Amino acid sequence: MIDIEYLSSFVPERFISDERYRRGHLNVLAPSPGTKVIGMHTPEMKKVAHLLVKSGEWREQLESWSGRAQLTGADGLTHEERMIWGLVIDYAKIPLAERLELIEKFIPSVDNWAICDNFCCNAKWVEKEEKALLWEFVRGLIASEDEFRVRVGLVLALAHYLDAGNLSVTLETVAARRFDDSAPYYIRMAVAWLFAEALCKNYDAALAFIEGRRLSPWIHRKAIQKARESWRIDDGQKQELYKLR
Repeated sequence: MIDIEYLSSFVPERFISDERYRRGHLNVLAPSPGTKVIGMHTPEMKKVAHLLVKSGEWREQLESWSGRAQLTGADGLTHEERMIWGLVIDYAKIPLAERLELIEKFIPSVDNWAICDNFCCNAKWVEKEEKALLWEFVRGLIASEDEFRVRVGLVLALAHYLDAGNLSVTLETVAARRFDDSAPYYIRMAVAWLFAEALCKNYDAALAFIEGRRLSPWIHRKAIQKARESWRIDDGQKQELYKLR
């Protein structure tokens, strides 16, 4: 089992002594109000997660965290504890059914982009599972009304379901959800990021959704912006996208 004192031993001295550096770190994370941030960097959190899994104590640790009356905010877990929680789920070698149960307990602790995206982008286990079966779970997350439950679904889709065999279904599912410009910011950004990534991976397939104006005006423009910032989009494609803003 680990505690805040143990995690604090991984915090770089600069975070403690350099106010400007500390503020910059917090600005990037954009934690929700009241969140306790210890100051660990991602490589150290990954190291702790691997150690937890290797020790065999990870189930007890996750039960301790998920059993808290308050997961977020001033009385909740620290940012780092929740980041490590997601990574442990990613690293543990367990059946899909158990992993999905653990994810359901974990999602209520997700309240910022960093915790969400860290978990989703390190979910290498997705590629080892029956992706068609798992897609039903991901699609259910996207259909939710909760901001970060939806974002988890969107970023899992972005990271693992934009391959040739899944891209069209993924884009149609997200477009059909009809997120409008009043949707929470982190949902809109995830949709824009997903379509920008799709343009990079399969330009022609994704372009049909842009040409068809299938996204809300804000998401449409942001997806084009993010795609045009990528080196994977050539100059001709960038010009074409510019005209579709």
